[in-house]
Formats: sequence, structure tokens, C-alpha cells
Amino acid sequence: MNDPVNPSQFENQSAEDVPTVGASPESTGESDTPVVFLDHDERRVIGVLIEKSLTTPQYYPLTINAIVTGSNQKSNRDPLVEFVDDEVEEILQRLRPRGLVTEVHPSGSRSEKWRQELSTTLDLNGQEMAVLGELLLRGPQTMGELRSRANRMKNIPDQGTLQTVFDGLAARAQPLVVRLTPEGVKRGVRVTHGFYPPKELEEVIAAEEAAPGAGEPRAPRAASSSAAKELEALRKRVEAIEAHLGITPPAEGE
Repeated sequence: MNDPVNPSQFENQSAEDVPTVGASPESTGESDTPVVFLDHDERRVIGVLIEKSLTTPQYYPLTINAIVTGSNQKSNRDPLVEFVDDEVEEILQRLRPRGLVTEVHPSGSRSEKWRQELSTTLDLNGQEMAVLGELLLRGPQTMGELRSRANRMKNIPDQGTLQTVFDGLAARAQPLVVRLTPEGVKRGVRVTHGFYPPKELEEVIAAEEAAPGAGEPRAPRAASSSAAKELEALRKRVEAIEAHLGITPPAEGE
């Protein structure tokens, strides 16, 4: 994995600061590969941590103040947010027991700092981190936009390289990326990440179907079943995981 940070550079880090990967209820229990769902605030924080680890590794891990600043950036973000320190700290404390972030105490620093563990948990290389980081920060976008934007984090020289990365992420047990554009459409293909909770992903797919891309004819509704099939497959995986762990899913609307 192309990890920009060597964890051994940090001192004074207690064992309790390092969550056990796969120990949360999100773990499948079979392959020890967690199923990760993130709400919109969690996606922004994880996206910022991934982005900064790749673009400014000399300043990584990040203080809470730096995460706030990165989250509230006006560029490379959609939607725009206005987080404050307390909100970011609460988000980090939600992510921490799930093994998705770690608090570290670099030698010589008075402030605690945070690093993301999503790339370790899901065994992501640098290009995969860049693609997912960009999708977490901006949500649905075209493959062309994704390559040019993710390329600022990690070299993705052409669309063929991006397609290879995308296909690998889509083939995971939990698909980490989702094609939103119907199969057969070649231009303006739109994609997103697979970290939405299933109900939210369904809403994202519905919104995409209701908003045709500029310059692209609307595909027949029957042809737009690709994303729906991916959603159904994801639902079945989640149901199997819940059954294996004995988890009762929340009632509709909870």
C-alpha cells in the first residue's frame, strides 16, 4: 500500500489509541474485511484526511483545527460546509471506535493529531486512495472529472488507468465505487463512491436518474437498471452480514 505516513514515527501512542480493524459491528466476521458506511459528515472528514495525506504529507496527520479548515475549503468540495472544532471532534469520536481514524501524539507536538485508517482497513493503494478521496469530497461526478481531480493527489496518467482502478474498487466484496450512468452510454459516465448507507445510495441513484447529463439523451428507464442492480447486490450483502452477526436492521424511517 502506498501509505504516505510511517506509523512508527509517532511516539507516546498508547495501545488503546489503535482500534482493532474489523472488531466493530461493521465487520463481516468471515473475511475480516469491514463493511464501511459513512454519513455525509464522516465522508467529509475522511476525505480531507485522505486528501491531505497525499497532497501535503509533511503536515500529516492533522490537528482538529486543520481538519476543520480542510473541511470548510471553498474549492474541491461539494457541498460546502461550515464545521467548527466541536463538530469535527464529535465526528472523529464516532469514527474512532470503528477503526477508521486514530489519534496520534507526535513527538514535540502539544496538540493531538489524527490520521485516517480507511486505507489500511480496506488495503487501498495510492491511486485507490486518490479516487475514493475525491469521490468522498465531491460525490457524483463524471469519469473525466474524476481523473483530472484525483490526479492532483496521485498520478493517474490516463482514463485507461482510472478505469482499471475503478474496476478493481467496484469488484470488492463491498463495491467501493458505483456507476450511476446506464450501461451502454459511453460519454459523460457518472460515478460515485460506495460508502453511502443503502437508503441514501438509493436516493442518490434516483436523483441521478431524474437529472439527465448535459448533452446526453435520456436513456430509456429500462436501460437504467445497472445502478439499481448494483444497489440490490449491495443490499443482499448487507442483509447477509446482518444475518451472520445477528443484527436486527432498523425499521424503515428510523
